[in-house]
Amino acid sequence: MSEALVSAFRGCVGEFATGVTVVTAEHEELPAGMTLNSFTSISLEPLLVLVSLGSGSRTLHATSASGRFAVSILSRGQRDVALDFSEAGAPFPAMHVARDHEGFLPVSGAAAVLRCHVERIERAGDHALVIGEVVSIAHGGGEPLIFHRGRFGGIELDAVVPAGHPIAIDEGAGW
Repeated sequence: MSEALVSAFRGCVGEFATGVTVVTAEHEELPAGMTLNSFTSISLEPLLVLVSLGSGSRTLHATSASGRFAVSILSRGQRDVALDFSEAGAPFPAMHVARDHEGFLPVSGAAAVLRCHVERIERAGDHALVIGEVVSIAHGGGEPLIFHRGRFGGIELDAVVPAGHPIAIDEGAGW
């Protein structure tokens, strides 16, 4: 594939503003984690989420070998956490996590944490799509860290979705 096409693709998908997460897992006492914005909720019954992990990554190995992972949704002030977990091959930044009561390694101070058991893993190009069933949740709240066009930031509220509106309540309502 040409570098020009890859560059155009990155620019195009960079227009989609996303939240920032860190996915962590551990296998045989070796922790792994990575920053990613390729995270989505996919089902309410059962509670399922999807993360896209790079093939060959330590995080994918630990996730698939252990059968579980945590998704930490970062707060606006956690830019440095996102950067520390984004360096491929760097040592695991243990100073940003604390083992919780369920044995997961979520990021301390995250806006929310989803603890998941792997339901299945599907290969997709140079990544693996990991579908996890959410087994527990911690939700402290706060302003999320946002990624857009290669930059971190927050959100400025333009409008509130009216109470009872189907968006984000029943995503399957559609047209």
